[in-house]
Amino acid sequence: MAFGSKYFGWLLTLLIVLAGGWFLLPDGYNTLILWLSPQLGNYVRPTMVLVNAVLVNPLNNWIMVAIWAAAGFVGGLVAGTKKGAFVVGLFAWLSVILILVFCVYQLITAGFDLGTLPPLPPGTSITDLLSIPLVQSIFSELLVLIGGMSGGGLDILSILTPILIWLFTPVIVVIVAGIIGATVRPKE
Repeated sequence: MAFGSKYFGWLLTLLIVLAGGWFLLPDGYNTLILWLSPQLGNYVRPTMVLVNAVLVNPLNNWIMVAIWAAAGFVGGLVAGTKKGAFVVGLFAWLSVILILVFCVYQLITAGFDLGTLPPLPPGTSITDLLSIPLVQSIFSELLVLIGGMSGGGLDILSILTPILIWLFTPVIVVIVAGIIGATVRPKE
């Protein structure tokens, strides 16, 4: 029975993250999807949803942090034990990354030519693209990096640190929320 509860906890956690990411995608991503879909195909929307779910800056993307936390809490409730909640959270995060890799692979194998991108859709602007939380985070980190380069060369660690934090934020949130969910669950 323990395997079944972990399996269903993983499945429920994964479904909450995917559905929440799909339906609560920031508006800037929708502009990007409308712009790139005619050229790149059907995997653009799932790829953008998964990028938004995997790279989470906890300072400006609270919606995705909340989705991961809710999914982890529910998965921990279903798993029932702290160890099970850890496994559920870790495998849900790894599953999202694997689905993202599959979507990127599909985009690449479909073949695309970035030289033939269409203009932005009517009624949208570059401001919509700049409103994406991930783009805002990247720009702010680049500004800090450029400001700190006055004395020396390019520091690779200062570039990688924020990206690694954004990558590992979801797994930490989902595991901690899962353990809390497992703790809250009444024991039989």
